[in-house]
Amino acid sequence: MKQIIYILFFTLFFTACEKEISVDLPPYNSKLVIEGYIEQGANPYVLITKSQGYFDPVDSNTFQEMQVTNAKVYVSNGTETDTLVNIGPYYFGNKFIGEVGKQYDLTVWVDDKKYTATTTILAPVPIDSIKFYPDPDSDVDTLGFLWLYAHDPDTMGNAYRIFTKTLGKDTRFVHPFIATMNDELFNGQPVEFSIYRGKDEFQNDLYDEEGLDSLGIKWYYFVMGESIVVKFCTIDYANFVFWETVERQQQSEGNPFAAPVTPKSNIQGEALGIWGGYGVFLDTVDISPDIIKK
Repeated sequence: MKQIIYILFFTLFFTACEKEISVDLPPYNSKLVIEGYIEQGANPYVLITKSQGYFDPVDSNTFQEMQVTNAKVYVSNGTETDTLVNIGPYYFGNKFIGEVGKQYDLTVWVDDKKYTATTTILAPVPIDSIKFYPDPDSDVDTLGFLWLYAHDPDTMGNAYRIFTKTLGKDTRFVHPFIATMNDELFNGQPVEFSIYRGKDEFQNDLYDEEGLDSLGIKWYYFVMGESIVVKFCTIDYANFVFWETVERQQQSEGNPFAAPVTPKSNIQGEALGIWGGYGVFLDTVDISPDIIKK
């Protein structure tokens, strides 16, 4: 039976205006945040920052202040160890590229403290096809979402993350608000994923307060005539758990009835974050009337 994954999220807005209450919050203790990636056919790269308080503003200036540039970062594939070099915000490796089926160990030293993590690049799952689904709530039929078709392998525990890159518009791959899923409900079956366009936080200046670009188009739409590169990634369990809890935390923000969610890091040591391997399948689609989902 074909399973369809619908990505839905709800935001609860409410106000209370009985009387003003002043609360003294305890001082925020910043933590190290490590976010690292390795894909098949590509060098590893790692971003290391200091976490910010919940109410602290984040812009390009504060992001630079958050960066940790004095770390020593190493990645091992079991036979070789690569010393990553800090270039801009990231640490990049250049000694070897990721391979499917291999395990990779990350070691980070910051201020004489050691942090470690391990990940594996799993085999990518191919995309069968991609369709364009015009938004039925839009006044025009040239705005909509992508619909990805794939076939989940008949082994429990497969998990995925999805990214897209709109050529001529996005400078890097971005993920939708909800981009992570596993095969608990569709193991071994054909599966469909609806995808809306992710938002690059470093391009916020391209949109107004209502999320409209210079043409009056909402940031989450794909547009007829665009060319989109879809990045369909297979990830291991630790990678899935981390990003799934991050997404649940984001969904619960502003909801006073939601239970607090702490992202489950695979970094050993007093740090937050993730070191993740990605089995990547890439497909490029040109949005035209020929690929409209019926």
